[in-house]
Amino acid sequence: MRHRFALVLLLGALMLPLGSAPAVAEKEKPIETFTCFAASLGSGRAGVIDITVNRWSTDEEREMLLTTLQEKGPDALLSALEKIRPPVGYMRTPNSLGYDLFYARDNPQPDGSRRVVFATNRRVAFREAANNTRSMDYQFTLIEIHIEKDGKGEGKMVPAAKVVWDTKAKKIEIENYSAQPVDLINVKSKTP
Repeated sequence: MRHRFALVLLLGALMLPLGSAPAVAEKEKPIETFTCFAASLGSGRAGVIDITVNRWSTDEEREMLLTTLQEKGPDALLSALEKIRPPVGYMRTPNSLGYDLFYARDNPQPDGSRRVVFATNRRVAFREAANNTRSMDYQFTLIEIHIEKDGKGEGKMVPAAKVVWDTKAKKIEIENYSAQPVDLINVKSKTP
């Protein structure tokens, strides 16, 4: 009986690092927050997601990530993305811990609207990692939000994406693990 308890305790301790979120720097003062309603038509799940931006990614970080993808591929890109410090912010659902974001880019448009892009590593469940399923090739979570001048907008989230560089077209190709991205609706932007 005691051995079984110790085994359960050991397995629980081993699963914790893979299943838990990274430490999040929530004490930093945010420069902008986004609240959106996420609806996945593929899974039928829905809920609120809060995104907090503590800083925008620099031009140097953007260039480094793009060069890494072009020259070394997606595995090196993931490693480079995860090494960015400090993280740019975090995302969370109302009843969860925050999950670090490593890339956030604000792209103002000529009409006064904005295109905001976020990227991070994808959460991987212990069972998925242990079984080394096909989904392990989809290592990124990507979010794109379009914000109008009034601070409201909509967007898409790809919770499991494969990112590669198309050398012929000279552009980034994104493959979604599921058939459809998650719709982000009623996006509201707020600056403190």
